[in-house]
Amino acid sequence: MSSVQDAKRNRFGEPAKFLPVAFVVSIIVTLWTIYVFYHLIPMFQWDLPQEQRNQVVAQRALIEMIIFQYITIMLVICYIRSILAHPGEIPDDDPHWSYPSHDGKMSSADDKDKAGELNLQELKRTGERRHCKWCGKYKPDRCHHCRVCRTCILKMDHHCPWIYNCVGFKNHKFFFLLLWFTVLDCHLIAWTMFESVQASVEVDTPFLTMFLLLFGETLASFLGILVTAFFCFHIYLMMRAMTTIEFCEKSLKKVGYKDSPYDMGPYGNIVIVLGPNPLTWFFPVSNPTGDGLTFVTEHTRLNVDMEAGRAFRKKGHKTTQRTGGRGRGRAADSGSDSQDVR
Repeated sequence: MSSVQDAKRNRFGEPAKFLPVAFVVSIIVTLWTIYVFYHLIPMFQWDLPQEQRNQVVAQRALIEMIIFQYITIMLVICYIRSILAHPGEIPDDDPHWSYPSHDGKMSSADDKDKAGELNLQELKRTGERRHCKWCGKYKPDRCHHCRVCRTCILKMDHHCPWIYNCVGFKNHKFFFLLLWFTVLDCHLIAWTMFESVQASVEVDTPFLTMFLLLFGETLASFLGILVTAFFCFHIYLMMRAMTTIEFCEKSLKKVGYKDSPYDMGPYGNIVIVLGPNPLTWFFPVSNPTGDGLTFVTEHTRLNVDMEAGRAFRKKGHKTTQRTGGRGRGRAADSGSDSQDVR
């Protein structure tokens, strides 16, 4: 157990796993440099006298510069927070999740009672609670062990090597916004820099400038298509109240994607990921509320459907009681009438 705890504390103890992060940083720096120095600055026309400058182009360059710098700053902040924010793990000091030793293991009945008390949805086939043999703890719903991070992650979505971290309960919002700002940045570069690329091909331009503009346009377009598809997938998961792991598990089991027990409706599902205040949804602040240990509440679709089912059964039972006697009376009258006809 101590070795596991030491491994959890030393999150960034393998320098080789920073290579994907360094690759992403190099892409951000490259695209920023190309866009600013080879697209925006030439549009300001600082090499020309004031009276010869195209003020419309210069004004558009200023607008693009402000928008681009804001999006890039937000992207970098979200990227840093996605890396540094711990996704969440099972608390050490909570007796509800302490897995007993072999000698003190609780009975199956007690285990099932505890699962019912905690309102857990993800259980073994025997009805007992799931536990992690590496961390030595019971697993809450949506919790999975990551062998790369060497710990159980609350509401684990997936492990992302590009951020050297898992995407889980406490950093899901930062990762989601990272995708959002990356999509905006790539599309902004691809659509606004196309004019500079076209001009570099038609006009006599130094080879290095033309190459960098073409390279930046191609890279931004390729990443824009790729990240847009990935972002749309995560929007779909958010609206269905699912994680990537849950989506893959349902795909393997060939069951529908609309039966998530954690579904709280479109607005509720967005709040779970982006936080309770709509004004902070697109800022890397104000994490969602909760502890990451329980997800089924009175607002989730599971409880709503259960309450509706109870109400329907109760109503049907009362209707049967009211009409049962009269129905039997009609049947008896019908039988006597048929006897009289004969």
